[in-house]
Amino acid sequence: MAEELAAGLFSGRYRPGEMLPKETELCDAFGMSRPSVRNGLQILSSLGIVRRISGKGTVVEEFREWNLLDPMVTRWMAEYAQPNPNFLAEIFEFRHATEPTIAALAARKATARDLLAMEEAFQGMEAALEGAEAGEEWDRSAFSDHDVAFHAAIYRATHNLVWAQLAHILRPSITLVVRTSNETAEELRDSLGRHRHLMECIRLRRPEDAEEAARRVMARTAFDLGITPDPDAGPGPAPNAHAPDDAPKKASPHRRA
Repeated sequence: MAEELAAGLFSGRYRPGEMLPKETELCDAFGMSRPSVRNGLQILSSLGIVRRISGKGTVVEEFREWNLLDPMVTRWMAEYAQPNPNFLAEIFEFRHATEPTIAALAARKATARDLLAMEEAFQGMEAALEGAEAGEEWDRSAFSDHDVAFHAAIYRATHNLVWAQLAHILRPSITLVVRTSNETAEELRDSLGRHRHLMECIRLRRPEDAEEAARRVMARTAFDLGITPDPDAGPGPAPNAHAPDDAPKKASPHRRA
């Protein structure tokens, strides 16, 4: 029951501040028993998504009250959420602030297993793009899954328990970007080049270069989200470049539709 209600909540059918239908109406709508409905509402309440009001019913909480760090909530966001510019911008702000530091830590601490996980995820992204370039149907889901796996591998490579457990928050951000963007092959190649360079900086144990490479990946993401008009600038002033000479060259941008 929680799953069915989550689909309605995250798709925008039920909005913050609105009252949910009565329990009997939910039973009829979903063909479920009253105990099942109550259990679903209890799960959503425990996650801060709804609040039971005695004598009135159940109200949808404001977005700021939702437990966005819970893996179940981030999964629902990735599966059911409509593109929400404010949500995407706030998740991006988190990533922009943290991922350069995480990349530097990974460059210091990554093991051979961590590097293999990054390489396998990167190869999955590349294979999905090459398939599309060869005329196969563009598999956005596979591409985003590998993209998430790539960044999650970097989080885990810090060998910091907190960072590793926060990696799941990447999924809704990355999934929604890939799902809604209409990037050209050239733009995707540019993005892959930045990911490859980041991976190589980590593999070569160059923390400062890895930090800068992560900023360049985030700059590309900001462009794809429509946060900046320039794929080489972040949401604020562009950082001072000190990437090594083998950094990928800037691709000619073709703004996505």
